Parts: sequence; structure tokens; C-alpha cells
Amino acid sequence: MNTSNDNGFNQSMNKKSAFLRFMRYVAVVLVTVWLFMLMIASADTDDFKFLGVIWITLMLFYITVPIIGFWIYSFVKAIKQRTKEDKRFLIVHLVDLLMIVVTAFFLTRPPQRCDAFIMADNCKGENGFWMRNIASRYRDMLPDSTRLCFEIDNEKSYPHVLSDKNVKELKKWLEYCGCIGIDVDNYTNKGYSTIRFRRIGFGMYSYRFYDKPLSRHEQDSINNNECLIVYNDSTVFEFGAGVFGVQFFAGKEDYLNRHKPKH
Repeated sequence: MNTSNDNGFNQSMNKKSAFLRFMRYVAVVLVTVWLFMLMIASADTDDFKFLGVIWITLMLFYITVPIIGFWIYSFVKAIKQRTKEDKRFLIVHLVDLLMIVVTAFFLTRPPQRCDAFIMADNCKGENGFWMRNIASRYRDMLPDSTRLCFEIDNEKSYPHVLSDKNVKELKKWLEYCGCIGIDVDNYTNKGYSTIRFRRIGFGMYSYRFYDKPLSRHEQDSINNNECLIVYNDSTVFEFGAGVFGVQFFAGKEDYLNRHKPKH
């Protein structure tokens, strides 16, 4: 009986088993982390975050493909085997499948939209009153030669002129009005405060609330700007495209043809 060959074979099998077990742990951990990141990105209204995760995955396909292969191997093994370790793996795999379902739910939900008609509906009645009240209150609260820029998603403000209580209150009122942020500039004294309404991709839709009523000439001048729409003599809709995207307020002509500015 050739024991040396048997020992060599057993050692080879042990090394193979150890390698597969190691790669199984690596694959499950990496895929779980990746699925979690994908789920969080899909929940965000900014599609570029989700596309960014997918793009990075595709760029690293020579790594991701083998990892996914080991993840599938682990899943099949966890179903077929009945050891304690396999049962723990099976729980993790079920969590992974749940994250896939949640991600699919977020991706198939109706996309968030925005245009001048939606902004006008949101600005009517009590909502418009509270948005103007928020803009005026925090403009008065802000010291001279300072600026406050705040968004709910990242909760960044500069300079740090708000207390924690002020931030919580501001966040509550913005959410109540269906808005996401505020931009008040007492440094350049623009004569208006901005309430941020919705961010669609790189574009930002906002309300400008002017401190004083605009003259007819000022309104006409503002409407000549492709990114601005006069709603009434003290409220203007604004679209900011950022670095990318169209540099005009889509649907502006249609809105102006149906609605004349309210004087």
C-alpha cells in the first residue's frame, strides 16, 4: 500500500478545501458589503450614485466575476450541507437575497420628477407661506457678512452659525414643506433667500423668495434668464444644472404660455 501517495493526495485535498473555505468567506463578505452599498445607492434619488457603484463593479470585472462565482458556490453549498457553518452562511445569503429584493423595489419605484407646474402646486397656499417664513426667519437670524447653506441629506452648513436645536428645527420645517435645503447669503446681500426644493440628478430646483416686490422691469429681466421663471412679484423658480446637464429650465415656455406671472 502506497501511503506516501495517499498522504500527498490528502494534503492536496486539504489545501484545496482550505482555499475554498477562505475564498468562500472572502466572497460572502465582499458581496454582502457590495449589495448593501448598492441598496443604499438605489434608495437615493440621485441616480448617479447607483450608476457609480455599477460602473466601478464593471471596471473591476476581472475581480468581481470570480468573487460572484465563489458566492454562488457558497450559496449552493449552504443549501446542500447541514453543518453549523453552512447554516450561518445560509442566513447571510438570505440577507443578501433580501437586499437584492429591496434594491429591485427602489429601482422600480416611480422616478421623482420636477418642473415648473409641480413647483407651482407646492408653492400654493399654506406651503408657500411657510417656505417664505422659513427663508425670512433664517435670513434675519444669520449674522451680517455670513452665508448659510444647508441640505437635509448631507446636513452641511457653513458657517457654523446654527445650534443643534436650530438645525433640528430647520430640518423639521423643510420636511414639512416638502423641501430639502436652504441657501441664505448675507455676505453679498442678493436681496433674496433660496429654498431648495428637489435635486434631480445633477440639477437643483429651488425657490427664490425676494425681500421686496419685483418691478415689472425686474420680472421681465429675470424671465429672460433661461434658468429662471417668475411665479409672482416676489417668488421665482430657479433651476441650477451644475457642471453637467442642460443649462436651462426645461418646460419653461410651456409654463409661461399657460400661466402669466402673478403681480
